[in-house]
Amino acid sequence: MKMSNVFLGIIAFLGAGLFLTYAMISDFKFEVDTSEENEEETVEEESTPNYKHLYAKELDVLESTILSKAKQHKINGSVLVAYKDQVLYRQDFGYKDPIKKVPLTPGLSYQLASVSKQYTAAAILKLHEDGLIDINESVASYLPSFKFENVSIKDLLKHRSGLWNYMYLTEQYWKDDIAPNNIEVVNLLNLHAPRLNFQPGKHFSYSNTGYVVLGAIVEHVSQQPFGEFLKKEFFLPLCLDETYVEKTPKNASNILNGYQAYKRSFIQLPAGFHNNALGDKGIYATPEDLFAWFTHLKNGEILGSESLDLMFGKGANGHNERYGMGFRLDKKGTHPVIYHNGLWDGFRNGLEFHPDQDLVVIVMTHTQNKQKQYFQKHLVKTAKDLIQSAESRVQREANDSELVL
Repeated sequence: MKMSNVFLGIIAFLGAGLFLTYAMISDFKFEVDTSEENEEETVEEESTPNYKHLYAKELDVLESTILSKAKQHKINGSVLVAYKDQVLYRQDFGYKDPIKKVPLTPGLSYQLASVSKQYTAAAILKLHEDGLIDINESVASYLPSFKFENVSIKDLLKHRSGLWNYMYLTEQYWKDDIAPNNIEVVNLLNLHAPRLNFQPGKHFSYSNTGYVVLGAIVEHVSQQPFGEFLKKEFFLPLCLDETYVEKTPKNASNILNGYQAYKRSFIQLPAGFHNNALGDKGIYATPEDLFAWFTHLKNGEILGSESLDLMFGKGANGHNERYGMGFRLDKKGTHPVIYHNGLWDGFRNGLEFHPDQDLVVIVMTHTQNKQKQYFQKHLVKTAKDLIQSAESRVQREANDSELVL
């Protein structure tokens, strides 16, 4: 009996020892693994600099320079400058209501005018990627009533269709008080455009009509209103809560009005008669939402690489070098520029992307100010100089630090 108790005691002692040893080993392993994970997370966080903090000296100069230029050019609007997907500078200038001198505040959306065309092109290319359309096929394949059978969807996207200006046809032939929507514009073309202005694909001729027809294709193929398609496919997934298609009583308080200078003051402009047709215009967004949209787009998070190349003018058989799909193309020396400006209902806007510097500049105004183009040009140059100067300074300081060490 005593021997049995002694034996059981030895077994219990050994078991307890093994348990404590296992626990210590497990704790040690857990601690090692956790520290490695923390180290990896720290390295990842430190690998992306905070450029706004890093370039603070140069940004102070930019801010004072741009403030001076905004006053000089009498800018009523908003500015955003971003570098490597980080906003370096964001400012509002002037008035929300220049008649009553109500200051401009953040969170208000601008009519993007022709800057809207990139959303239309993206919608068409999304349908193309999903296999619902082929942009190389004729428009008539998807709008059976469309009478110009030799016009392809790609011709519309690249402004090479030869279609007549729908606004002229509307003003001449449309008798209703409410302007025609996209499908009704297509019907106007079928009824009153006797021919094309040139053979499709032969010339580049900037065409709002083409982008209205593209909007009609989106509606017909998706069986959804154009705005609903954009909202479902893009705006909701990307949390673009201040981006709208059309101005309605529900969102009107979030959207700026357009103005025109008149004598020593301004007059508020009524909505343009052609606003019922979408795709060439008709999207409203804040600078932040426009930047978020474009960042997701350029980073390949909305469309595949082939579609993005087509939008940015890198696709095969691109024909003209002036326009991709939804974007204009240019070069400053050997550096490409991808951009679009817009003018409608008193709004003058612009988005420029300089891919070699990964620089995005957005300028949005709402008082028909023709000085906007000069202000935007100065802003782009100043931003480029800032980045170059800041990069040189940071590199120089890093080299000096290494010498000290």
